[in-house]
Amino acid sequence: MRRVSSAVGVAAALITASFMGTSAWAAPCANIAPVLGGSNVASFVALGATGCEVDGFNFNTINVNFLTSGGGTVTLGNIIPFQSIVNGVLESGLTLNYIANAGVAGSEADVALTYNVMGVGGTLITDAFLNFAGNTTGNGQAQISEILTNGVTLSLGAPGSTSTSFAPIASLGAVKDQADHANTGTASTSALTNAYSSVPGPIVGAGLPGLVAACAGLIGLARRRRHRTA
Repeated sequence: MRRVSSAVGVAAALITASFMGTSAWAAPCANIAPVLGGSNVASFVALGATGCEVDGFNFNTINVNFLTSGGGTVTLGNIIPFQSIVNGVLESGLTLNYIANAGVAGSEADVALTYNVMGVGGTLITDAFLNFAGNTTGNGQAQISEILTNGVTLSLGAPGSTSTSFAPIASLGAVKDQADHANTGTASTSALTNAYSSVPGPIVGAGLPGLVAACAGLIGLARRRRHRTA
């Protein structure tokens, strides 16, 4: 009986370790409902290191900040999950909706978004997709730059989208800065999207189901040994 109890203890320890080493307790990002006429940004920030998940990616340690000058304005809206096929690849991530307006000559409006993203269950990140929407008039400028902790950078000198591929990696930190400069014209932006695609990692398919199966086998083996020695 002691051997069976020992096996059960090992099984429980393995399952517990599996949960502790992953983001298994993170809820879907879609569970944070948009706020009508308001902003749910604070709710995403409050998730801290636990974060939330979008199709196999955990987004955590999210922070949003903004600066204005010369009459520029920024109103934060909602963060919502994003999923779309881009160039034949499923990209999954988050969209930050906001209203940034540099509508007065010389005004500026700047929005910064930072977070960490990691693959869930061994998923590896293989590319980054960046998109932002806005308008300019005259010599107004709307720009964005992004720096990832693997050394990859993305940038756009006008509203649009771009993407880049890189060696598979388990997690990344991302820093984005979106800036509107009126100069003697105007510039306004309203949405910023960042998303990623993936390939299965070396431990995909094992996860909790694999551990449960392995632990069941361990318990069964202990029981067979006990019967043989009885």
